[in-house]
Amino acid sequence: MRSNRNFTLVAAVGAQSCCALSGGSSRGRSKTAPLLFFASLLLALIAGTTLRAQTVRWEPGAGQLGYNQVSELSLVFEECEPDGAPPVPQVDGLTFGRPSQSSETQMINFKVSRRFTLTYPVRPSKRSTITIPAFTIQTDKGALRVATATYSVGDATVGNSGLSVADISTAKLNVPKNTFWAGEVFPIAYELSVIKRYFHSPASNIDWQPTPLVVEDWSKPEPSETMLRGERRFLVTQTTRAYAKQPGSFTIKPAQQLVNLNVGPVGFGLFAQQSVEQRVLATDPLELTIKPLPAGPGDFSGAVGTFALVSKVVPTAPAVGEPVTWTLELTGIGNWPDIPGLPQREVSSDFSVVQPKSKRTMKDNALFEGSLSEDVVLVPNKPGSYKLGSVKFTYFDTATSSYKTITTEPVTITVGPAAASPVTPPANGPVQFSLNAPANTTAPTLKLPDPVAPTPPENLPRDPLLESRHGFAPMRTDRLVALGLLSSVICPLLLWLALAAQRSRVLDPQRRRRDARAALAGVLERMRTVGPDSAARNAQLRLWQLHTAALWEIPHAAPGAPLIQETIAARAKDAAGAWSALWNEADRAQHSRDGALPQDWPLRAEGALQAVRVPSWPLLSLFAPRHLLPFLFALAVAFAPAVARADAPADYKAGRFAAAESTWRKAVTTSPTDWTLRHNLGLALAQQDRWAEATAHWTAAFLLAPSDENTRSDLALGLQRSGMAPPELVEFSRGEGRYALARAASPGTWQLASITAALLIAAALCLLLLKGYHRVGDWARPTALIVVLLAILLAAAATFSLRTYGQLAHRDAVLVWRPSTLRSLPTEADTQKTTALSAGSIAIVDKTFLGWSRLNFAGGQTGWARTEDLVALYR
Repeated sequence: MRSNRNFTLVAAVGAQSCCALSGGSSRGRSKTAPLLFFASLLLALIAGTTLRAQTVRWEPGAGQLGYNQVSELSLVFEECEPDGAPPVPQVDGLTFGRPSQSSETQMINFKVSRRFTLTYPVRPSKRSTITIPAFTIQTDKGALRVATATYSVGDATVGNSGLSVADISTAKLNVPKNTFWAGEVFPIAYELSVIKRYFHSPASNIDWQPTPLVVEDWSKPEPSETMLRGERRFLVTQTTRAYAKQPGSFTIKPAQQLVNLNVGPVGFGLFAQQSVEQRVLATDPLELTIKPLPAGPGDFSGAVGTFALVSKVVPTAPAVGEPVTWTLELTGIGNWPDIPGLPQREVSSDFSVVQPKSKRTMKDNALFEGSLSEDVVLVPNKPGSYKLGSVKFTYFDTATSSYKTITTEPVTITVGPAAASPVTPPANGPVQFSLNAPANTTAPTLKLPDPVAPTPPENLPRDPLLESRHGFAPMRTDRLVALGLLSSVICPLLLWLALAAQRSRVLDPQRRRRDARAALAGVLERMRTVGPDSAARNAQLRLWQLHTAALWEIPHAAPGAPLIQETIAARAKDAAGAWSALWNEADRAQHSRDGALPQDWPLRAEGALQAVRVPSWPLLSLFAPRHLLPFLFALAVAFAPAVARADAPADYKAGRFAAAESTWRKAVTTSPTDWTLRHNLGLALAQQDRWAEATAHWTAAFLLAPSDENTRSDLALGLQRSGMAPPELVEFSRGEGRYALARAASPGTWQLASITAALLIAAALCLLLLKGYHRVGDWARPTALIVVLLAILLAAAATFSLRTYGQLAHRDAVLVWRPSTLRSLPTEADTQKTTALSAGSIAIVDKTFLGWSRLNFAGGQTGWARTEDLVALYR
């Protein structure tokens, strides 16, 4: 329809042109008619392209979604692109996944259209109409409004079978009955049933929130098969046990499990393979009625179940001073988490009693089956016959629905006289013995107890530090070696000029453009040898587009033709058309069906590249004050974040920990080597119970200032509270052996020490040269020897300490602060190999890509992880 309107406009303008010419001479019409026609055509094209409006919409905008089925909804941007991550609204009953993105550019009837699409995986969790409300989104063309989208939720079908998930699979929670006593332990069975020809594999463990029940862990899956209505079904059964503490009527939430289902083959012949879809199977809610226990006897302690009580006394005929062990053991099945302990026992005051703590032993992987034992040591002080009374334990027996009391048998102990009379101990005091004491024994001296220090309070986060202090971040190994060698042979002036030149080149605004131009030349050189292979050619075309965007400093990752034309024209107006045409032809070669690339494209690309002139590095720029005196700028940068973080201590002291965290996090981004900022950021995170992330920042602070008492205390507190215990950090926190020497200085300081050692050796050589030319006295030789020895000791200590730090001494070292997944590729595709990445892992980042970082571990293992799961220790 848009094409028809454009041609109508052209016809109308052409007709008006002809009418305007009808009054002139035929000769004038013959000369000016073509010009007017092309002018009219140009006006029509401009009007057709500029009248196109920018819109953002959901696609499809309405329809039906499958219950618990993963579907796709696309957010389509017409003639615009999102400015940042779009804020998709929260919708009750609809879960959004991480989106994928695509873009396309089309030219139809001389009209260029641009479309950018974000595709979201969504899963409805309610059987009701779902409405995505209207919202406003920021784009590169301004704020646009997204209209409301409404979807009905029905039963999800499996593949093209036409069957719903419920037709081929079921999940159930089975209990023997629905009414139980409070505290009664009852079994629960989970049964998964799937038609065998559709079953592929389980995709997750059982997900169940059984509140308010107290539940054991699920047993291992027990697979089996059965026939049901002529279909062979695959069954998986898992069991557990549970009880409810309080009476009442409860509706327990359903249990859910992800299952992979076969939905039929994809492809033909030898290339056919099974297609798998993932579905969520949910049980029905569990309706339970918990009855209150009847009124019980006074000695009832809350035990419900089946129990046995055993009492043992060894020996039963001791002598005075000989210990007697009285063991009481309770065993059975019941609500063990609510049983406080064993009943109290009574014994004569003629015994000294040593009573240890009770020992609770549970059966493997069981929460409701075990034993509770208690050994009481009795030391008789007088001979005679003593009776140890019976012990009673009352519990509620769910089998008979009544209270039962179990009683142990009483035991009689006959205590004989001792070979030597013991001294009667003072009341409530320890037992003392006197062997072969003479008749005129004096009164015993007072025996002081062993000194026991009071238990110190647990560690708490300290106060934030207000003064900014920076530490030395480690340098790369190659730069450290180069500096050590150059410092021995080149004067400080040359080193100063070299550093100034290096800084000038790094900060040169044209450096990235020069690098991109050189990379483009390499890409075009490789395209000559690629051949007709479209995959290899497309890979080089993508590299060509990447470096072209860097050469012309195009801000978007997938720009359209208008943006390319506008950006290049701002720098080189004459080159804009050629580069825009090359870009469009590269896009068509990669994304069109035929994939054809003009044969002269490489030659035109080389010609366009040769016409580009990027200014070279100006040599005289190294003499600029900002390069010769970088310490002035370092001071300015050091004081710059002080204003930004001035309010952070006030927020922290006022309890606004989230605000303090935000301020300190921004300051850390600006000045990552300021260890006081790392210390303060860790405090704000710790106050929010984010101990793992706090420990990561405290580790960075420790590595920048390991000799400071604050960073040492922070590291010990973080390792204690976070649950992370990397061996290197634990040893550094203890500070024993070689770690005591290493933590005397930071890795960056030890690197500076190695450079200092090289300078000392150079100074000693200079002294020996001066002595050889008789420029100095005899003191030069012993002084040079002492300086060389000191330099060797310093270099040895620095090398030993840097080896002790290991990967922690690398400038790009990171700490994984929460459990994550290590992937072989920087994508979340399910087909790649993955492995678990534990919190506390230490690695080195050697590459980054769109929110991913490639980690290099000490053993040579590499892989990609999300950058948000990492904390850089020096950057």
